[in-house]
Amino acid sequence: MMIEIALWTAGALLFIQFFLLVYILVGKIKFNRFEAKVEQIYKNILPDYLSFISGETKYEPRLPKSEKLKKEVLERLLNDLADNTANPTELDQIQFIAETHLTTIYQKSLSSDGWAYRVNTLYFIEEFKMFGLKEDVWQHLKTLQHEDEEYRQTLRVLAMFQEDRLIDYMIRQTEMPLGLVKDLFRRFSPTSFSKLVSLLEGGEDSVPLSLELAFIGYCGESGNYEFLSLVEKKMEDSRKEIRLKALRSLCEYQYCSDKSWIKGFFSSEHWEERMYAARLAGIMNLTEYNDDLVFLAGDQSWWVRFAACEAINKIPDGEILLEYVSTQHEDSYARDMAQQTLTMKGGL
Repeated sequence: MMIEIALWTAGALLFIQFFLLVYILVGKIKFNRFEAKVEQIYKNILPDYLSFISGETKYEPRLPKSEKLKKEVLERLLNDLADNTANPTELDQIQFIAETHLTTIYQKSLSSDGWAYRVNTLYFIEEFKMFGLKEDVWQHLKTLQHEDEEYRQTLRVLAMFQEDRLIDYMIRQTEMPLGLVKDLFRRFSPTSFSKLVSLLEGGEDSVPLSLELAFIGYCGESGNYEFLSLVEKKMEDSRKEIRLKALRSLCEYQYCSDKSWIKGFFSSEHWEERMYAARLAGIMNLTEYNDDLVFLAGDQSWWVRFAACEAINKIPDGEILLEYVSTQHEDSYARDMAQQTLTMKGGL
């Protein structure tokens, strides 16, 4: 009896394995056939679409009637075309084609059960700049429960759309990752920041610290001088992390409108502020602070000494001043750092 049960069990398992194998093989064959059909249509239609998008012909080529085929062919076609042109007219035409044929399909896709399917849809919406789906994407954001790639890509799309409500949404978030925030900022136009800038200039506490740090950092990295005065004002903030981010941004700007602000940081109790002040003085070639830089060459922090000697190295006649520091400075650490900087400059 036990042997019979074992044989029946083994036979059932073998049948199930065989059935699964057949199912996988059939699925693979169908997938390969579908991909081959997509590839064939893509190759046939590409020349005609190139002519249509470039304006050589007025009539759009005929697409497959099957919604699934049409979606796959168009995504491959428009994605390749968008990646290989910077012509504004052609990009507008790609956007028009996408919105004409894919809007309804993507509206369905955003509510589908397939996570990867939804994420791919969001990527294509951004790639094709389908502004007509702005409200659909905004409503989709409200349905998300997890801060995963789908969530991040939804935010990226809304930032690309210049969605006014997104800044308010970001202000309400208390723990949004710094990298993601800066990624979103890079997609915004300067005018989209008006409310955020107004709150930051007013010293509002309603803006999360992470968002404030990200924006100050973004200002320097983007080199947008429209926000320079805001960054400079943050040098007087009571919070150390805000002051440091402002100093670092000014180093990115390679400019500070009021050089006297830098002076106070040379004697800061925080070595990071002394370091950034020295670095900024060197970047701006502020020879009036030579004595301060020579003094900082003997700072207790290795990073400050390094920044001070690097700054001296950048200013006019800096090599002569470094020679003096390397032999005459009363602090042995300053002499060593100056000598090291001279050696590095000489390529030894």
